[in-house]
Amino acid sequence: MDLERNDIARIAESWIGTPFMPNACVKGAGVSCQKLVGAIYIEAGWLPSDFVVPDGPMNWSGARKESLIEVFLSNFELFSVLKSTDESAVGDLLGFRIGGCVHHLGVLTDTRGRFVHCMRGFGVRVNNLREATYMRRFSRAWRVR
Repeated sequence: MDLERNDIARIAESWIGTPFMPNACVKGAGVSCQKLVGAIYIEAGWLPSDFVVPDGPMNWSGARKESLIEVFLSNFELFSVLKSTDESAVGDLLGFRIGGCVHHLGVLTDTRGRFVHCMRGFGVRVNNLREATYMRRFSRAWRVR
């Protein structure tokens, strides 16, 4: 599994610099956070090539407590919820609260807390879970089985 986990990090980092575009998924042209993680896992062979990541409304989390992301992931046996970040490994899916619920995703790329994600205004970039913004917003992690 280590080689596959290293592949995940390499694939995730190959998206860096792709601009943000809601519900898009074209490396170098535009991607959203949920489509980015789906594309990474598909390219690595962790998800089937026909796996469909649904579009998501940008403003969903502003006044809602129910996360469309958590509902979507709970419908698949492909994802298991991790009990704590102490269990996290390269390639794990990270969920962050935006507004009232989990509404942002990233992929852990190393054991020091670095992760790749896509943000409006910044595009695909690397940040660290130890940064105050992400520590405060981090809510849940999942592992692709």
